[in-house]
Amino acid sequence: MLEELQLLIRLQQIDNQLMELELEKGDLPEQITSLTREVTRISSTITDTEKTLEEVNSLRKQFEINLEAARDRLKKSQNTIYSVKTTREYDAISSEIEQAKHVIVEAERQIVEQNSRQEEARRVQDSARVKLEALTEELDDKKEEMRERMELSQDEELKIHHEREKIVVRLKRPVFAHYERIRKMREGVGVSQLVDGACSYCCSRVPPQRQAEIRRMDDMILCEVCSCVIVGPEEMNLK
Repeated sequence: MLEELQLLIRLQQIDNQLMELELEKGDLPEQITSLTREVTRISSTITDTEKTLEEVNSLRKQFEINLEAARDRLKKSQNTIYSVKTTREYDAISSEIEQAKHVIVEAERQIVEQNSRQEEARRVQDSARVKLEALTEELDDKKEEMRERMELSQDEELKIHHEREKIVVRLKRPVFAHYERIRKMREGVGVSQLVDGACSYCCSRVPPQRQAEIRRMDDMILCEVCSCVIVGPEEMNLK
């Protein structure tokens, strides 16, 4: 058998083992990533509502100050209007009264609006904090589960990677480059098998003469459809 094919077969077996180890982790990495993004988003929501509450408090205080000042002006003008002696003075004080009333109505409206904003912000914040607590707890659990799984497979994974490195350095660069390129395109498969006269990856039929060449394994034969290196026989056990 061509040595290059022996190395590729072993490399594919090793990569299959590594893929199996990844599968054993399940979708935990994706869950952790998704939970982390959600925790970040909700934390940002809480921060935004805190800023909103600060803004609301500041605005409401200013409107309360405006309201109190307008009420004082209104009271003072109302107490003064009956003691004026000229029409001009009466008109001026009447205008002040109307302006004060307008400011009072607007300030009261703004205070109601800010109170409503405050209630909504607090509702959003309380809901977000409850969600954040639950998500943080779930994220911690997932991270712990991931840590435990990684501890179980870490030693085995290191050994497999070490063996892979030893094989890679023995392969010719163009051969390894082709394997890696195809493997990344074909769901981790760079070497397929001849099974029932067809490529085991793409199931395309292989001409009889090419089948004979593949079985001899004295040359590197590529699938004409998927470009995987095809080896035989089925006993090579690449699954």
